[in-house]
Amino acid sequence: MPDRTRIGFFLTQNFPIVTFSSAVEPMRAANEVQRADLYRWSIYTDGGTPVRSSSHILVTPDGDIEDITEELDILFVVAGVPEELTGLDRLINKLRYLSRRGIIIGAISGGVFPLAEAGLLDDHRCSVHWYYQSAFKERYPRVEATSRLFEIDRSRYTCAGGTAALDLMLTLMSDDLGHTVSNEISSWFQHDRIRNVNDEQSLSVQKTLSVNSIPVTKAISLFRQNIETPLSMSDVADNVGVTVRQLERLFKIHLQSSPAQYAMKLRLARARELLLYSSMPVSEIALAAGFESPSHFSRNYRREYGCAPSEHRRQRVSGQG
Repeated sequence: MPDRTRIGFFLTQNFPIVTFSSAVEPMRAANEVQRADLYRWSIYTDGGTPVRSSSHILVTPDGDIEDITEELDILFVVAGVPEELTGLDRLINKLRYLSRRGIIIGAISGGVFPLAEAGLLDDHRCSVHWYYQSAFKERYPRVEATSRLFEIDRSRYTCAGGTAALDLMLTLMSDDLGHTVSNEISSWFQHDRIRNVNDEQSLSVQKTLSVNSIPVTKAISLFRQNIETPLSMSDVADNVGVTVRQLERLFKIHLQSSPAQYAMKLRLARARELLLYSSMPVSEIALAAGFESPSHFSRNYRREYGCAPSEHRRQRVSGQG
């Protein structure tokens, strides 16, 4: 490995601090384990001013965007939810400049949005957090958005966020320092297994909901796979090998809900995601979530969330929702 790996982090306002620390702490640990100055890192913000994390912790940077030099080996953009990302022109121009000069460009959590906006993820695999994956796919169709914890595709390193940043950094360190050292560093953080590039973000339905019924978990998977064109309950029941009546009974036992109610909640959750994290018109969102008309969508959305879709979007834009 080179004498020293130099990594920069560009932080936006309301960046997620857990994923930032998960990326930085392994480097500190590696330096201590190896008793050498193997990794150095620096922090940048727009204007070089302090920024607050999503948990209101103030972080003082080392410099401004313009202080980011070609001496870096990797630059990661660490950001929170996409609708809070504004005024990115300077960052996007800098990312394009560094990319042209061969710097590896990475993104953690919502940092994928500035990279995609800069065109740096076109025709690349990219890990996108499940919460705003649908909105990302709608906005950037040229990017291959995946549900993996992280992706390493040529000179683009992307991570869904959370503790997945720890796995990404440990994977990079394993290439640099070997498996023995990276496993030792992993054990420092009570991390018993370094998850790899093939690990998926979301838990299975069984683990997430503590559901032990195979017909129920299969039905939920079908609901999720067919949000835009919902299946009839008889088709779902046939696919999972039970009658409609049996399926309704199993849902009541395990989820205290009917299959239709549960499917509706999944569709409304998808619609809410698109409403908050994309610029799609409400009429298109209604179709994407499997509703027969905007009025049908609006009625059900109001019943679930207490306000009309357009009102919810306005509240989010104004910072009230």
